[in-house]
Amino acid sequence: MSVFKIVIIGSGNVAYQLAWHLHNSGHEIIQIVSRHIDAAKWIGNLMEVPSTNRYSEVSLLADIYLLTVKDDAIDEVANQLNLADKVIAHTSGSVGLNALQKASKNYGVFYPLQTLSRNVSVDFSHIPICIDASNSHTAIRLKELAATLTNKIIEADDQKRLAIHVAAVFANNFTNHLFSIAQMLLERNGLSFEILKPLIHETVRKIQNHDPLNVQTGPAIRHDEHTIKKHLDFLKDDHQFAEIYSALTEDIQQWKIGNEA
Repeated sequence: MSVFKIVIIGSGNVAYQLAWHLHNSGHEIIQIVSRHIDAAKWIGNLMEVPSTNRYSEVSLLADIYLLTVKDDAIDEVANQLNLADKVIAHTSGSVGLNALQKASKNYGVFYPLQTLSRNVSVDFSHIPICIDASNSHTAIRLKELAATLTNKIIEADDQKRLAIHVAAVFANNFTNHLFSIAQMLLERNGLSFEILKPLIHETVRKIQNHDPLNVQTGPAIRHDEHTIKKHLDFLKDDHQFAEIYSALTEDIQQWKIGNEA
């Protein structure tokens, strides 16, 4: 197994999870760098490594630098780094590869396709990691690093990675927001969100072996207009929720028409 010295740049959820799992996989995390020094120190203290909030103090002793900052901060941070021929990769699904070209001649993308939270443990062996690189040397190094976490390694250029990221927003972020709406509707009526969890689990279980389109159920796919009207009457005082319900209902019905054509 390849063992690398790594600098983590950033101190959010992705920074924490990558630092912790790479550390546990035998790599040496040598520094945490973040404008948020308290968060950087917290991560650093877990592994007894130094931290700094000054990009001018970034160690030049690492083999790989992982830039885990927010998407809209990648350009700004990359422009403050001068790593010569060191390997640097950002962890974004939507930011282009060339955002790092001023930081080093060996730059790439190391994008873990998973929702990551600091207080929720994850098993990286099940997580796909998308790789892109400016050259073969960088690609090899990033694949070697990824292979110490998972065997699900995917080569994805900017366009493919953007498609993955957009799809992930639909599958994860939007779905989670709908869960929040469902929870709010239940709690307003004295009910617990727990009642829906078996339904949610079964929905996810079914798509393990079936295309989602082929296992769609509910009043929209049945064109059950009586039930749809009853639901919209229930939501008459929640205009925003009613609009979401109507938009999704119409889209499901349009998909059915298109699939039958």
